[in-house]
Amino acid sequence: MHELARHLGELAHVPVRPVTLDAAGVTRLADGVRALPADAGAVLLTHTDPVLTRAAQDELRASGARPLVTEEDATAIALTAALLGAVAGHGRRPEDSRHGRVVVAGARELPILAPLLVAAGFADITLWNSADATGFPLRSVVSGAYAVLDLTGSARACHDPGTTVITRGDAHAAPCAAAALLRAALHTPGATFDVEAYHACALALAAPSSGRPVPPGTAQALTRRAADAVAHVFRTRQNTF
Repeated sequence: MHELARHLGELAHVPVRPVTLDAAGVTRLADGVRALPADAGAVLLTHTDPVLTRAAQDELRASGARPLVTEEDATAIALTAALLGAVAGHGRRPEDSRHGRVVVAGARELPILAPLLVAAGFADITLWNSADATGFPLRSVVSGAYAVLDLTGSARACHDPGTTVITRGDAHAAPCAAAALLRAALHTPGATFDVEAYHACALALAAPSSGRPVPPGTAQALTRRAADAVAHVFRTRQNTF
């Protein structure tokens, strides 16, 4: 945890310190976030049950508490960036009808991913979970799909030749996404993390090489670019109201 905090701090150029919170329920977790010192301008939740973190995140957002992002959010942003990069590498756009379907295998593991893909312009999305396998085998679901975001590790053996397959292992930009969100929130009072902000972050991180490891020499610049894009969303939102 300390190593992650150090790495995020280097990427974001802001102080990041690890804190252990009581995660024995939504209320305790949300109360723990609220009780953090006043100088904790934004929070990244890691190593916590995704369902619990999502519920705590919703409760804190509704109450106007400090911005909170989860490691699942950062992973979803990085996977979206990887898919956008793959599309760009093919000389296409997300809304191009030639893509056909995008299948998310294991959609329950990253609930924010589907709304983020819609925001990114992917209109034809099929969500699949392991519980669907009896009536809808994954092999038949991914047949003819343009791309598969495989969160289960099951799709590599059953997809069509030429289908773009992206797995959790391709979320190399996740630390940059998390650091960018924290940096943007700290520099923009009143910021709120949501799909619009995550979309801006994914767009800034997207490149044909998005599914590959981020070279150390470019990670900080990539983080700054993503943070600037997110901060622009925050400022535009504030100037609108």
